Amino acid sequence: MWRSVAFILCVLLAALATWATFDPGAEPADFVIAASEPRTVDPHRVSWVSEVQLAQAMFEGLTRLNDQTFLPEPAVATHWEIDDQHRSYVFHLRPDARWSNGEPVTAADFRYSWLRVLDPRTEAQYATLMVFIRGAEEYYRSRLNDDPDDDVPADAVGIEALDAATLRVSLSRPCSYFLELTAFIAFAPVHRASVERSQPDGGRGSAQEWTRPGNMVSNGPFVMAEWGFKRSIRLKRNPHYWDAASIGIDSIEALHTPDASASLVAYQTRRVHLISPVERLVAERLLKEQASGRRSDFHAGDRFATFFYRVNCRRPPLDSADFRKALSLAIDREAICSQLLRTGETPALHYVPLSGVPLMERTDAQGRPVRYEPPAGLGAGLSCEERVALAREYLRRSGVGSPATVRPIRILFPGEAEQRLLAEAIQQMWQRDLGIRVELQVTEPKVISTRIRALDYDVARSNWFGDYLDPSTFLEMFQTDSGNNRTGWSHPEYDRLVVAATHEPDDGERYRLLAAAEKILVEDELPILPVYFRRGGFLLSPRFEGLADNVKDVLFIHRVRPAAPR
Repeated sequence: MWRSVAFILCVLLAALATWATFDPGAEPADFVIAASEPRTVDPHRVSWVSEVQLAQAMFEGLTRLNDQTFLPEPAVATHWEIDDQHRSYVFHLRPDARWSNGEPVTAADFRYSWLRVLDPRTEAQYATLMVFIRGAEEYYRSRLNDDPDDDVPADAVGIEALDAATLRVSLSRPCSYFLELTAFIAFAPVHRASVERSQPDGGRGSAQEWTRPGNMVSNGPFVMAEWGFKRSIRLKRNPHYWDAASIGIDSIEALHTPDASASLVAYQTRRVHLISPVERLVAERLLKEQASGRRSDFHAGDRFATFFYRVNCRRPPLDSADFRKALSLAIDREAICSQLLRTGETPALHYVPLSGVPLMERTDAQGRPVRYEPPAGLGAGLSCEERVALAREYLRRSGVGSPATVRPIRILFPGEAEQRLLAEAIQQMWQRDLGIRVELQVTEPKVISTRIRALDYDVARSNWFGDYLDPSTFLEMFQTDSGNNRTGWSHPEYDRLVVAATHEPDDGERYRLLAAAEKILVEDELPILPVYFRRGGFLLSPRFEGLADNVKDVLFIHRVRPAAPR
């Protein structure tokens, strides 16, 4: 008991300096969430989890995901037809789909919006998700190069408004998860007139005036009401939303909380009703309290996400696959998860998480259910002693000579306590079991991103959260020409397998191709060092219900409602 009291007191003291950012005199919203200041709420530009949560409350696409099964279900579209080749989708829009100003949502709105995503000036973070659409990649590249001799007209892109309520989308190749993609926030429509009235550049500039209160018109359950910079964002119910009867609250406030301590104080004092995600060190304590029956407001589970280290494959001795294998084998993942993290994470020897679970179950050409089966990963099944012995053998094969003569390997990571502990643990493992020198480099997250893009690092901490529930969202990023590769690694056979998978209509065969590619990644080449599969969680006030823990770690905050009387 005294430890819990001491913990809360420490948190209170740590947050006193930030408490002044809250406005206790403001009329509270029905539901308040702790949030960081979003860079944008433009559905085509958001990428942070907190930004996506807000955008999803204000904008809705053709489909939406069921928060229990994560299967796509009708949203703006009531139904659709798919041809036998799975290359043509015809969506029928519901007649009661309305913008927040009362105007109907039309097929032309979707065509305009998707072409806007494909315009590089929009700086859409997820434009690559539209590459399955016929002509989309060519259209994007022609505008990226800005070459009038290589211009691809909009009519060449397979997005057609057949009439006000019918949208036809033609794909260049089959995509069994396309209906899941159309639920993704980047596929939501924006209101052309309000965007272009506020900003002649179509909302592509950095000012983002069209997203401000009074300017924004949206089609989701809520609409923007107020935005106080670094204070809060307030949303109010959209009376024209087609499914307004299902919305259980009238207002949502995203309260700016500068750090995890301030968020926890706001929750403990009932200033906010939701914290998501919960910092791992706090989650560790909450799990203990939950196990002892002292709390029921913490919800946690596995995430479709992997923590790993990128390796700069262009810097000796890291350009040797054998040297990289030695590094991977010398990481004691079991010890990291059980002794350091202690919040239920799973050791990762391969890269794609949640493999084999129903969420990624599809059907093959014969209609049989298939699940992705990843490779075991380098060192699977070995004892600790066998793993270390094999690591030393690969170090010898790498030809670096005496480990003591190898230049120091530098681990790049941000300054959070958890990241430092993890980097120090791996430093000790490599020094103890391989005899090499390891140095730690601490810097800001933004600097890390810049250095990774410039290949100015040795080994760098990384995370990847899957954008959609398919192994391709993890494996396509390490193709040679992928902007997310950032390791300097290139492997023709890996590229061939991933490209072949994108053109394969049979999901059973597609999964086999992707598994063969992943084997190259995590057993043969190791441009990345997977460490563990992530978990996450959120704190929800017992006064509310309707939020389901999910592997995507994105809560549908507009589905919350007051808890039923107990």
